[in-house]
Amino acid sequence: MSGLSTNPGGPILGRWEKPFEMLLGGATALILAAIMLLTCIDVAGRYVMSLPVPGALEVTEIMMGALIFASLPLVTLRNQQVTIDLFEHFIPKLVKPALQVLIQIVSGLCLTVISWRLWVKAGQLLEQGDTTAVLQWKIWPLVYFMSLLAALTAVILLIMIRLKETSGGSGEV
Repeated sequence: MSGLSTNPGGPILGRWEKPFEMLLGGATALILAAIMLLTCIDVAGRYVMSLPVPGALEVTEIMMGALIFASLPLVTLRNQQVTIDLFEHFIPKLVKPALQVLIQIVSGLCLTVISWRLWVKAGQLLEQGDTTAVLQWKIWPLVYFMSLLAALTAVILLIMIRLKETSGGSGEV
């Protein structure tokens, strides 16, 4: 996997960064491949043999949730978030590093709130015994997983802010 960590200051997580990226990157690739395979089998079964895969929509939804939240730490670690630079040329160069830190703080706070609310929701789902409609799979493990990955992404953002501070606030981390 080339293109690991695009941070100019070097690895943010030290020696753990490459194995972390390989683990989450591999997991997201497998999830995406499974979604594609399931969709192909379901569509072929539905239209060729009039035999769709039972619960395919539920499984796809579960895998999409896992895929999105497993990708968040990777995207953040690689600093590959979608950005809109519509007003960038209006912002003075002196302000840009502080603005970047502010954006990371706000993003970290938002992800912390998302993680907290997902954790609360997972507890409610566990307590109530909620399951999917067709396959009767428990939902709470996925929601706890999503909560932990949102929290991990918030921690990565905080580490990035800290590294920016120790490097003098210049450049992007």
